[in-house]
Amino acid sequence: MISNSARSCQPLSAIFAVMVLSLLLVCSSAFLPSTMKQTPTNAYRALSRQSTSLYVSAFQQNSTIALGDHDDEDKIDIALKGSQLKPKPLTHEDGPVRAIHSIDEFLDAVENTEENELVIVKFHAKFCRVCSRVILKFKKLAHKYKENEPDVPIRFISVETTANPKIIEKLGVKKFPFLQIYRNRECVASFGTGPAHNFAPVVGGTVEQKLQMSIEEWENFRTEFKDPIADNLKNLDLLRLESTMEQEYGNGVEDDSIRP
Repeated sequence: MISNSARSCQPLSAIFAVMVLSLLLVCSSAFLPSTMKQTPTNAYRALSRQSTSLYVSAFQQNSTIALGDHDDEDKIDIALKGSQLKPKPLTHEDGPVRAIHSIDEFLDAVENTEENELVIVKFHAKFCRVCSRVILKFKKLAHKYKENEPDVPIRFISVETTANPKIIEKLGVKKFPFLQIYRNRECVASFGTGPAHNFAPVVGGTVEQKLQMSIEEWENFRTEFKDPIADNLKNLDLLRLESTMEQEYGNGVEDDSIRP
Protein backbone atom coordinates (compact mmCIF):
# COMPACT_ATOMS: atom_id res chain seq x y z
CA MET A 1 0.00 0.00 0.00
CA ILE A 2 1.12 3.53 -0.80
CA SER A 3 1.43 5.82 2.13
CA ASN A 4 -0.33 9.16 2.29
CA SER A 5 2.98 11.05 2.07
CA ALA A 6 3.91 9.24 -1.16
CA ARG A 7 0.54 10.09 -2.67
CA SER A 8 0.97 13.78 -1.84
CA CYS A 9 4.34 13.83 -3.70
CA GLN A 10 2.91 12.55 -7.00
CA PRO A 11 1.30 15.88 -8.07
CA LEU A 12 4.53 17.72 -7.28
CA SER A 13 6.58 15.25 -9.34
CA ALA A 14 4.26 15.70 -12.30
CA ILE A 15 4.49 19.50 -12.12
CA PHE A 16 8.30 19.32 -11.86
CA ALA A 17 8.49 17.02 -14.92
CA VAL A 18 6.38 19.44 -17.00
CA MET A 19 8.62 22.35 -16.00
CA VAL A 20 11.79 20.46 -16.95
CA LEU A 21 10.33 19.45 -20.30
CA SER A 22 9.29 23.04 -21.05
CA LEU A 23 12.78 24.30 -20.15
CA LEU A 24 14.38 21.73 -22.48
CA LEU A 25 12.12 22.79 -25.38
CA VAL A 26 12.97 26.48 -24.87
CA CYS A 27 16.71 25.78 -24.74
CA SER A 28 16.66 23.54 -27.84
CA SER A 29 14.72 26.09 -29.89
CA ALA A 30 17.47 28.64 -29.32
CA PHE A 31 19.83 26.49 -31.43
CA LEU A 32 17.40 25.87 -34.29
CA PRO A 33 17.81 27.81 -37.63
CA SER A 34 15.62 30.87 -37.92
CA THR A 35 13.61 29.40 -40.77
CA MET A 36 12.67 26.36 -38.62
CA LYS A 37 11.40 28.53 -35.75
CA GLN A 38 8.95 30.34 -38.05
CA THR A 39 5.65 29.21 -39.41
CA PRO A 40 5.72 27.64 -42.91
CA THR A 41 4.57 30.94 -44.44
CA ASN A 42 7.23 32.98 -42.67
CA ALA A 43 9.92 30.41 -43.49
CA TYR A 44 9.00 30.65 -47.19
CA ARG A 45 9.25 34.42 -47.06
CA ALA A 46 12.66 34.25 -45.42
CA LEU A 47 13.97 31.87 -48.07
CA SER A 48 12.55 34.14 -50.77
CA ARG A 49 14.51 37.07 -49.32
CA GLN A 50 17.73 35.05 -49.39
CA SER A 51 17.16 33.97 -53.02
CA THR A 52 16.39 37.55 -54.09
CA SER A 53 19.55 38.83 -52.42
CA LEU A 54 21.69 36.26 -54.23
CA TYR A 55 20.07 37.03 -57.61
CA VAL A 56 20.45 40.79 -57.27
CA SER A 57 24.07 40.55 -56.12
CA ALA A 58 24.94 38.63 -59.28
CA PHE A 59 22.89 40.91 -61.53
CA GLN A 60 25.49 43.61 -62.10
CA GLN A 61 28.99 43.38 -60.67
CA ASN A 62 29.87 46.98 -61.42
CA SER A 63 26.89 48.48 -59.61
CA THR A 64 26.30 49.24 -55.96
CA ILE A 65 23.16 47.40 -54.94
CA ALA A 66 21.38 48.43 -51.75
CA LEU A 67 18.62 46.29 -50.26
CA GLY A 68 16.34 48.25 -47.96
CA ASP A 69 14.80 46.94 -44.76
CA HIS A 70 11.89 44.56 -45.28
CA ASP A 71 8.57 45.82 -44.03
CA ASP A 72 5.59 43.71 -43.00
CA GLU A 73 4.66 43.11 -46.63
CA ASP A 74 8.16 41.92 -47.50
CA LYS A 75 8.77 44.66 -50.07
CA ILE A 76 12.35 44.95 -51.31
CA ASP A 77 13.81 48.31 -52.17
CA ILE A 78 16.57 47.82 -54.75
CA ALA A 79 18.74 50.79 -55.73
CA LEU A 80 21.37 50.59 -58.47
CA LYS A 81 23.99 53.27 -58.11
CA GLY A 82 27.14 54.27 -59.97
CA SER A 83 27.20 51.84 -62.88
CA GLN A 84 30.69 51.51 -64.31
CA LEU A 85 29.56 49.86 -67.55
CA LYS A 86 30.94 51.52 -70.69
CA PRO A 87 28.26 53.27 -72.76
CA LYS A 88 27.44 51.73 -76.12
CA PRO A 89 28.38 53.70 -79.26
CA LEU A 90 25.53 55.90 -80.41
CA THR A 91 23.83 55.11 -83.72
CA HIS A 92 21.81 58.28 -84.30
CA GLU A 93 22.78 61.68 -85.69
CA ASP A 94 25.26 62.45 -82.90
CA GLY A 95 27.12 59.14 -83.12
CA PRO A 96 29.68 57.62 -85.46
CA VAL A 97 26.99 55.97 -87.60
CA ARG A 98 23.71 57.66 -88.47
CA ALA A 99 20.78 55.26 -88.76
CA ILE A 100 18.41 56.21 -91.59
CA HIS A 101 14.65 55.91 -91.03
CA SER A 102 13.15 57.62 -94.09
CA ILE A 103 13.77 58.72 -97.66
CA ASP A 104 14.15 62.34 -96.57
CA GLU A 105 16.82 61.40 -94.03
CA PHE A 106 18.73 59.47 -96.69
CA LEU A 107 18.60 62.33 -99.21
CA ASP A 108 19.64 64.78 -96.51
CA ALA A 109 22.63 62.60 -95.59
CA VAL A 110 23.97 62.14 -99.14
CA GLU A 111 23.14 65.58 -100.56
CA ASN A 112 23.52 68.15 -97.76
CA THR A 113 27.27 67.72 -97.35
CA GLU A 114 30.45 69.72 -97.39
CA GLU A 115 32.32 70.06 -100.66
CA ASN A 116 34.02 66.76 -101.60
CA GLU A 117 32.78 65.10 -98.40
CA LEU A 118 32.51 61.31 -98.58
CA VAL A 119 29.33 59.62 -97.37
CA ILE A 120 29.78 55.91 -96.63
CA VAL A 121 26.45 54.05 -96.82
CA LYS A 122 26.00 50.49 -95.55
CA PHE A 123 22.83 48.66 -96.59
CA HIS A 124 21.89 45.69 -94.42
CA ALA A 125 18.96 43.45 -93.50
CA LYS A 126 17.74 42.00 -90.21
CA PHE A 127 17.48 38.54 -91.73
CA CYS A 128 21.08 38.63 -93.02
CA ARG A 129 23.54 36.74 -90.77
CA VAL A 130 26.60 38.30 -92.40
CA CYS A 131 25.10 41.75 -91.76
CA SER A 132 24.91 41.07 -88.03
CA ARG A 133 28.56 40.04 -88.01
CA VAL A 134 29.79 43.25 -89.67
CA ILE A 135 27.84 45.78 -87.57
CA LEU A 136 30.70 46.19 -85.12
CA LYS A 137 33.29 46.29 -87.92
CA PHE A 138 31.44 49.18 -89.57
CA LYS A 139 31.18 51.08 -86.27
CA LYS A 140 34.88 50.59 -85.60
CA LEU A 141 35.68 52.01 -89.03
CA ALA A 142 33.45 55.01 -88.33
CA HIS A 143 35.09 55.52 -84.91
CA LYS A 144 38.52 55.42 -86.53
CA TYR A 145 37.81 58.37 -88.82
CA LYS A 146 35.86 60.27 -86.19
CA GLU A 147 38.76 60.16 -83.74
CA ASN A 148 41.42 60.76 -86.42
CA GLU A 149 39.75 63.21 -88.78
CA PRO A 150 41.21 63.02 -92.32
CA ASP A 151 41.72 66.05 -94.52
CA VAL A 152 38.62 65.10 -96.49
CA PRO A 153 35.35 65.23 -94.49
CA ILE A 154 33.66 61.84 -94.08
CA ARG A 155 30.46 60.51 -92.55
CA PHE A 156 28.90 57.05 -92.11
CA ILE A 157 25.24 56.10 -92.40
CA SER A 158 23.34 52.82 -92.15
CA VAL A 159 20.19 51.81 -94.06
CA GLU A 160 18.16 48.79 -92.91
CA THR A 161 16.05 47.24 -95.67
CA THR A 162 12.82 46.43 -93.79
CA ALA A 163 12.65 49.99 -92.43
CA ASN A 164 13.50 51.58 -95.80
CA PRO A 165 12.10 49.36 -98.59
CA LYS A 166 11.66 52.22 -101.08
CA ILE A 167 15.31 53.25 -100.79
CA ILE A 168 16.43 49.69 -101.41
CA GLU A 169 14.07 49.35 -104.37
CA LYS A 170 14.94 52.61 -106.12
CA LEU A 171 18.70 52.14 -105.71
CA GLY A 172 18.53 48.57 -106.98
CA VAL A 173 20.20 46.93 -104.00
CA LYS A 174 19.80 43.16 -104.37
CA LYS A 175 22.23 41.67 -101.84
CA PHE A 176 23.49 42.38 -98.36
CA PRO A 177 25.67 43.74 -96.90
CA PHE A 178 26.00 46.33 -99.66
CA LEU A 179 28.08 49.49 -99.69
CA GLN A 180 27.86 52.78 -101.56
CA ILE A 181 30.06 55.87 -101.34
CA TYR A 182 28.77 59.31 -102.31
CA ARG A 183 30.76 62.43 -103.13
CA ASN A 184 29.08 65.70 -104.06
CA ARG A 185 25.78 63.82 -104.52
CA GLU A 186 27.37 61.37 -106.97
CA CYS A 187 27.71 57.67 -106.22
CA VAL A 188 31.41 56.87 -106.70
CA ALA A 189 31.41 53.28 -105.39
CA SER A 190 28.75 50.58 -105.24
CA PHE A 191 29.45 46.94 -104.39
CA GLY A 192 28.58 43.93 -102.23
CA THR A 193 31.03 43.51 -99.37
CA GLY A 194 31.17 39.70 -99.47
CA PRO A 195 31.84 37.44 -96.45
CA ALA A 196 32.19 38.95 -92.99
CA HIS A 197 35.95 38.29 -92.78
CA ASN A 198 36.45 40.36 -95.96
CA PHE A 199 34.41 43.33 -94.78
CA ALA A 200 37.11 45.28 -92.94
CA PRO A 201 39.86 45.01 -95.61
CA VAL A 202 37.51 45.51 -98.58
CA VAL A 203 35.49 48.41 -97.17
CA GLY A 204 38.38 49.97 -95.26
CA GLY A 205 40.66 49.72 -98.28
CA THR A 206 38.09 51.31 -100.60
CA VAL A 207 37.40 54.17 -98.20
CA GLU A 208 41.10 54.87 -97.74
CA GLN A 209 41.69 54.79 -101.51
CA LYS A 210 38.89 57.34 -102.09
CA LEU A 211 40.28 59.61 -99.38
CA GLN A 212 43.69 59.66 -101.05
CA MET A 213 42.45 60.54 -104.56
CA SER A 214 43.52 63.92 -105.97
CA ILE A 215 41.22 66.38 -107.75
CA GLU A 216 42.68 65.31 -111.10
CA GLU A 217 42.04 61.65 -110.30
CA TRP A 218 38.46 62.45 -109.37
CA GLU A 219 37.88 64.23 -112.68
CA ASN A 220 39.25 61.25 -114.59
CA PHE A 221 37.09 58.93 -112.52
CA ARG A 222 33.93 60.95 -113.20
CA THR A 223 34.68 60.91 -116.91
CA GLU A 224 35.28 57.17 -117.00
CA PHE A 225 32.19 56.25 -114.99
CA LYS A 226 29.84 59.02 -116.11
CA ASP A 227 27.06 56.61 -117.17
CA PRO A 228 26.64 54.72 -113.86
CA ILE A 229 26.99 58.03 -112.01
CA ALA A 230 24.20 59.53 -114.13
CA ASP A 231 21.99 56.48 -113.54
CA ASN A 232 22.34 56.79 -109.80
CA LEU A 233 21.51 60.52 -109.93
CA LYS A 234 18.26 59.54 -111.65
CA ASN A 235 17.59 57.09 -108.81
CA LEU A 236 18.00 59.90 -106.28
CA ASP A 237 15.53 62.00 -108.26
CA LEU A 238 13.07 59.09 -108.19
CA LEU A 239 13.49 58.85 -104.43
CA ARG A 240 12.75 62.56 -104.07
CA LEU A 241 9.62 62.12 -106.17
CA GLU A 242 8.60 59.13 -104.02
CA SER A 243 9.02 61.20 -100.87
CA THR A 244 6.93 64.04 -102.31
CA MET A 245 4.13 61.67 -103.27
CA GLU A 246 4.13 60.12 -99.80
CA GLN A 247 3.84 63.53 -98.19
CA GLU A 248 1.05 64.68 -100.49
CA TYR A 249 -0.96 61.49 -100.86
CA GLY A 250 0.36 58.94 -98.37
CA ASN A 251 -0.12 60.88 -95.14
CA GLY A 252 -3.58 61.50 -93.81
CA VAL A 253 -5.33 59.21 -96.32
CA GLU A 254 -7.82 56.97 -94.54
CA ASP A 255 -8.75 53.50 -95.71
CA ASP A 256 -12.47 52.83 -95.28
CA SER A 257 -11.79 49.10 -95.04
CA ILE A 258 -10.01 49.46 -91.68
CA ARG A 259 -12.53 51.74 -90.00
CA PRO A 260 -14.27 50.23 -86.98
